[in-house]
Amino acid sequence: MPKYPSDPRWLVARYKGECSKCKAPVAKGDSIFFYPNGRKTLCSRDDCSGQASRDFDAAAQDDAFTSGR
Repeated sequence: MPKYPSDPRWLVARYKGECSKCKAPVAKGDSIFFYPNGRKTLCSRDDCSGQASRDFDAAAQDDAFTSGR
């Protein structure tokens, strides 16, 4: 669950579209990694969303640790 409304998160695509990184088609119902700021969508391929998801999780854990939350 995102801590802030602007935090990126995994969603199920409600509309068809394309990956912001590799331009692969994204179908309705596909798993996507979504950035609310800028409305950027990454497909579920590991080279597109995998590293972005891991980077965000690491930053969130660092923030929680340093802030004592």
